[in-house]
Amino acid sequence: MRPLVYITLGFAPVIAGILYIYFARRNDKEFNSLLVKSFLLGMLGVLVLLAAQYISSLLGLNELRNLKRTLFYSFVTIGFASELGMYVIYRYLIIPREPINRPIHGITFSIMVALGFGTIRILLFILDPLGIRSLFPETLYAFVFVPANLMFAVIMGFYVGMAKFLKSRFVYNMTGLFAAAFFHGLFNFCLLTKDFKLLSLFAFGSTVIVFILGIKAAYTKPEPLDKI
Repeated sequence: MRPLVYITLGFAPVIAGILYIYFARRNDKEFNSLLVKSFLLGMLGVLVLLAAQYISSLLGLNELRNLKRTLFYSFVTIGFASELGMYVIYRYLIIPREPINRPIHGITFSIMVALGFGTIRILLFILDPLGIRSLFPETLYAFVFVPANLMFAVIMGFYVGMAKFLKSRFVYNMTGLFAAAFFHGLFNFCLLTKDFKLLSLFAFGSTVIVFILGIKAAYTKPEPLDKI
């Protein structure tokens, strides 16, 4: 595997460190402690992905012989399983905590969870402990996964974070999970099919969406309804 793949292993921890240093200036120990916990707990989300990959391998679903298999592998085995692992940790272990008192904080902590997930994901991608042959272009996937994963985190973080402050919690939570899973699946599909034109359109469109959601979250200041 090319050296660039190993270099990208450090992307997520470095970004997480920069975010922590930035927010550490708030002098809020509970907030900063939750940032670290979010990163570490995000690593556990990989367990859902590993289970999905292992089951997929046993059933032969990772043999992409046709379009249906490719779609299933992209959107379900990898996309949905990855986002579900992060969602469970983010929704039930992070979001209910008191330091998250604004929608923009939802995005912040979602990103930290995703960075923890991404660190272990890239490491497992390199080491391949289950002996499952990588189906993605190795160097390209390793290089673009972390920034792509951050975009998925913003999408999930916006909707699941907003759910803490609104009555339509179930709708917002499910929107966050499935929207992130859809974009993750589309990202996988572009790489597996080597459709780089579609990947370019995906990158542009998702960047615009992430920018809009980030601005909306930053300027939304509702009060929490009650504990979730």
